[in-house]
Amino acid sequence: MNILILTGRFGMGHVKCAEAIKEEIKHKYPNSNVTVIDFCDYCFPRASKYIYKGFELCVFKFYDAYNKLAKFSNHLNCVPFKRMIYNHMEKLMSTYSPDLVVADLPMCVQYFSSFKKKHRVKVPFYVYITDITIHKDWISKNVDRYFVGDRICKRELIDNGIVDSRIHVCGIPVARSFAGGTEQPKRETNVLIMGGGLGLIPCQETILSALNNEEGVTTTIICGKNEALRHEIISKYKNINAIGFTDRVSDYLKEADVIITKPGGITTFEAIKARTPLYVIEPTLEQELGNSRFIKRKGLGVIVSNRDDFNVQALLDFVHNADKINKIKDNMRVLSERFESSNPVDYLEVA
Repeated sequence: MNILILTGRFGMGHVKCAEAIKEEIKHKYPNSNVTVIDFCDYCFPRASKYIYKGFELCVFKFYDAYNKLAKFSNHLNCVPFKRMIYNHMEKLMSTYSPDLVVADLPMCVQYFSSFKKKHRVKVPFYVYITDITIHKDWISKNVDRYFVGDRICKRELIDNGIVDSRIHVCGIPVARSFAGGTEQPKRETNVLIMGGGLGLIPCQETILSALNNEEGVTTTIICGKNEALRHEIISKYKNINAIGFTDRVSDYLKEADVIITKPGGITTFEAIKARTPLYVIEPTLEQELGNSRFIKRKGLGVIVSNRDDFNVQALLDFVHNADKINKIKDNMRVLSERFESSNPVDYLEVA
């Protein structure tokens, strides 16, 4: 069986999700041929690096403009460069001969669903939505099955005309390595700080200063590719373990009792799988706001909506509150037990 997964580096969450889907398929169906394609690299090989850099600039420097553009685009109904993209789609289908096409990026959903309709493609097309909120670009009647993180997401799809039986609440797929957080008693509370690829979170200096001087707390911050930040932390905070880019995120997350982070869809569900309570300060992007509402509604952590409302003592109280932390861990366990299978091949026989 040949399976093609279409994704892109608009935030690394989509790529992580694609790799997790591939891992899940290969674990259960080892003879499957699974190929992950960066859609932007494939269709725009000369321009993709500039497209990605422009996206990062908008997200990190001009997020207000990014949010306004996202809201505006939600009212549009256009798929540009169709003819050129269709040529790439034909080449993809010819090269890989997929029995199933999967996408976890809105751009891929619109282009492939349009291609599928125009060329009467019979190959099943499954879509994984990587946030709790729904953007119009995720929605197409030509998608055969949707995989979503929460029932709220499922309801939004149904309200937009997608048939109930085609939607599966499975959580957002994350790597298998995140499963099985430690439940052993510890002498100290482990706090993990992650702020994405640049390692930045709101109120960072205040948080680090407080945790650096707090007894009974071991703090690790993952700085990603921001080496300047890592060296600054090492020089200023002797009790903070600052590390750079690492492929051991799952190990650090499973060891942590609390994670202070941005509420990206993938990060949220990595924490759920590891049973690590979330502490979020000032979510900014539209999808982060939706994910934060989900975290609060399901009792998966603490949300501080505005940095002006941040209180460092409240953070320290939370870090030391074993009863509250254990309650959140239990909420995560119960939520996970209700998820359907996230393996797309499981659904092919009844497609």
